[in-house]
Amino acid sequence: MPKPSFQQAAALGFVFPGAREWIDNNAARLAQDAALVTTANTTVPVEFTAYIDPLVVEILTAPLNARQVFNEEKKGDWTTSYDKWRSDEIVGQSEPYSDFANGTTSGINSQWMAREQYRFQTSISYGDLEVDLSATAKINLAASKQRSAATILDIDSNKFYLLGVKDHEIYGILNDPNLPASIPAATNGEGASMKWSTKTTRQIYEDILSLFQQLAKQSQGRITNRDALKLCVSPGMNVMLGRATDFNVSVLTMLQSYFTGAFEIVVLPELASMTAGETVFMIAPEVAGTPTGVLAFGEKIRAGRLIPAESSFRQKFVATTYGGIVLQPFAFASMTGM
Repeated sequence: MPKPSFQQAAALGFVFPGAREWIDNNAARLAQDAALVTTANTTVPVEFTAYIDPLVVEILTAPLNARQVFNEEKKGDWTTSYDKWRSDEIVGQSEPYSDFANGTTSGINSQWMAREQYRFQTSISYGDLEVDLSATAKINLAASKQRSAATILDIDSNKFYLLGVKDHEIYGILNDPNLPASIPAATNGEGASMKWSTKTTRQIYEDILSLFQQLAKQSQGRITNRDALKLCVSPGMNVMLGRATDFNVSVLTMLQSYFTGAFEIVVLPELASMTAGETVFMIAPEVAGTPTGVLAFGEKIRAGRLIPAESSFRQKFVATTYGGIVLQPFAFASMTGM
């Protein structure tokens, strides 16, 4: 006898509200030990077998090392337009003494310098559904985006400290127009090359001595090997300082032996991408008790109002900078061509 339809069964008094059709999977009867209604299997949805690792791997940025060269200093606030400072130079001369002579004088010559303040910003936004969906994965989306905004501003601050701001009267400690001209590395490497990769340990050491000689010459002897010095190099050039002789004496060991003051290596990735190629800086951060440069800002970070919309929020973050201010250019020496 053929299986009746639901309509035929209803005419006989058998009513199944909400049912659409008989179960039909080629089984002779409903589920029993001998016959299955469902498809035979021994598995579960693959999602239930996933392990959610609590480890979060963050994508890193290049090191932000400008603050290892000079200290930061707050100057004014975000309403300040310019930072101005004065340089005083003693002028005058003497003459042989005479009771009736009064021809020479001594005085002071003052020059005012200025750097513009640059304001820069970034914004974040997040929606209600976006936040709730992220929360199911244990992600605090609002906090993560706030941290992202702070990091972006910090990356740009580091860049402005080193290289200034284009089209503004703001310079960095690596490209200030008042810095002395760079000197070239010696062409005593293999094949008359200036590259440190072609030079011996001693030749690299002599290049750095030539750089210090330039620094001592510019300061007329005020800067000596007993003073605090910072050698700023790119990551690639920093590796070259580990090059050693057959007697396991590295360039760095030789430098630390000669420079008896606080001698420090500062790795600046930005030095590898300068227009002149690989560049090395030697800086005396302080001369006669006076800092030779400063990293200046008006506001480190300023959080704007949290603005709600129909189902989302938006917030702005602001920072300011004067760039890296070079106060005494003679305390900077650079070498190119390595």
